[in-house]
Amino acid sequence: MGLDIALIHPRFGKGDVRKLDICSPPIGLAYIGACLRKSDYRVSIIDAEIERLTNTQILERVNRADLVGITTTAPTYNSALELTNLIKQSNNNAAVVLGGPQATFLDRESLEKSAADAVVRGEGENTMLDIATSIESGAISDVEGITVREGDTMVRNPDRKLIPDLDDIPFPARDLLHMEKYSPVNSTGIVSSRGCPFRCIFCASSKLYDKKFRSRSAQNVFQEVAQLVGQGYANVTMLDDNFILNKERTFEFADLVEENNLKFEWSCTGRVDFIDEDLLRRLREVGCNGLFFGVESASNDTLKLIKKGFTTDQIINAFDVLKNYDYPTTASFMIGLPRDDPEKVADTISLAKQINPDFAMFSVTTPYPGTELYDNIGNYDLEITIDDWSKFTLTKPVVRTSALSTADLHRWFLRAYFSFYVRASYLRRAIAKKQLGFVFSPVKNAMADAFRGAFARHSR
Repeated sequence: MGLDIALIHPRFGKGDVRKLDICSPPIGLAYIGACLRKSDYRVSIIDAEIERLTNTQILERVNRADLVGITTTAPTYNSALELTNLIKQSNNNAAVVLGGPQATFLDRESLEKSAADAVVRGEGENTMLDIATSIESGAISDVEGITVREGDTMVRNPDRKLIPDLDDIPFPARDLLHMEKYSPVNSTGIVSSRGCPFRCIFCASSKLYDKKFRSRSAQNVFQEVAQLVGQGYANVTMLDDNFILNKERTFEFADLVEENNLKFEWSCTGRVDFIDEDLLRRLREVGCNGLFFGVESASNDTLKLIKKGFTTDQIINAFDVLKNYDYPTTASFMIGLPRDDPEKVADTISLAKQINPDFAMFSVTTPYPGTELYDNIGNYDLEITIDDWSKFTLTKPVVRTSALSTADLHRWFLRAYFSFYVRASYLRRAIAKKQLGFVFSPVKNAMADAFRGAFARHSR
């Protein structure tokens, strides 16, 4: 087959993500690249952020491409639209399609604001294969799962059915990425499932995958891990919304690791209401060295409102159990949730210090397209105050509540980090565990940026 296909992860806007130098491999593009390559297409992946490419340099790389796919998130959305227009101007023979969560949920707007030929909605592997085949045979107008431009109109084709068996998807084509440029080195992530059965109002995962949860088999996940370890990767992060959701699969994976004497370190996500001691003990035995939990709030009323599905008692009990197994833990908390006021935010910071994870991640509530929070924001005591998608980074307030202005949220965000990390007890523990440098490198940058913003406001 003769098509040249370029897949692009565009640069972030001028926001916190770029300043914090946080960049993960675009595994979604690597999956699509693997599927296209398996069908004998010539594929390249351009991560413009990690390669620090200008638009001019990107255009030089795609000037002979027949098909260009550009993924989008909120912080990269503006850059993606701009890049789309530039590519169409310089190479009008190329079909340019947008994908990713932002374009999926803003499909018509994405076409209205750019020269893209189509938007790939949701899961991209089979849709991109069909687009490539359709380009070779004629037009892409009949491909399922896309919103396509037809003259002056936008046509939303029927949704594509989800891939029923994730084991059928080839492993991501990481060799198409400059993996040595990502940090930490010799580390990578694995997506072992898609979707989530829970309905948190601030998360788009459920809607993105049609409210269905699908997982790869334990054997398939193990095979990918074994391949990565053989390639020299020493640390693997399970990128699922909840890796331990299917406990039978989790135990089976652990058994495979032990039976094959596979030595590597790994971490995963979980929920506080899915923790039990047998599971913790087993994961620790096979190299698991980190667990991530979304805690979000200290208020039971708020947890119920945002549909987390657990209580503060369950949060506290889970972290009490975790301490028995010396797990490095990360807990995330949100500031500016619906109906938050100063007292509730202060309680959330106090809860963070009470459960005392190794790392606490505080973010400002950010309503992303595809979430219930975004779709029904007027019902949740929030108002969006910024229309620049590059600011939707979780570190800059883009909303206000009836009790907290954006300036209030900014101050609370800063206070949360200082209150948690600048404690004698925490610093002693971080020094003992040799975590001090790891902790304060990203935190320092976030603090510095927050201070710069605060001083700029006061100087006006």
